[in-house]
Amino acid sequence: MAQNRKFQDFVESKYIVNGGVATADIADDAVTNAKTDGAADKYLEAVYDFSIDGGAQATIPLNDATGAPVNLPDKAIVISSHIEIETAVTSGGSATVAFGLVGNTDAFKSATGKASLTLDAVFGGSNDLPLKMATPTPVAITIAVANLTAGKIRIFIKYIEGN
Repeated sequence: MAQNRKFQDFVESKYIVNGGVATADIADDAVTNAKTDGAADKYLEAVYDFSIDGGAQATIPLNDATGAPVNLPDKAIVISSHIEIETAVTSGGSATVAFGLVGNTDAFKSATGKASLTLDAVFGGSNDLPLKMATPTPVAITIAVANLTAGKIRIFIKYIEGN
């Protein structure tokens, strides 16, 4: 495969200089949501993991993979969301799970029966989208009808900054 050596050298961090001295290396994932323009698409990932979050019937605010709470910022305009079932959802009863936000529990997807939440299932969430946040708002799932006994779910959210 051909490579463009000049371009490769141009973007290599060793060529970023300040007065002839290399300033810093460019770390992986250095360009974060906070460092991009307001008009650029931004992304969040929230994780529900039964082993961490439990399975009681409730609205459960979600965290990211590092355990930090996932909140959509004030004035964010949610464009789309996708839901991936990483570990099948199980329950001793007829549990349902809705995907959305604290205060708008089915913003991404209405209550869905456990039978549909099987390994590797993927859903495009668009129940109330696009949707503008009035305040910073936690991403959440809502478990109803019966408690869950297992499951791991990822919610991917695409948004832009509003004014």
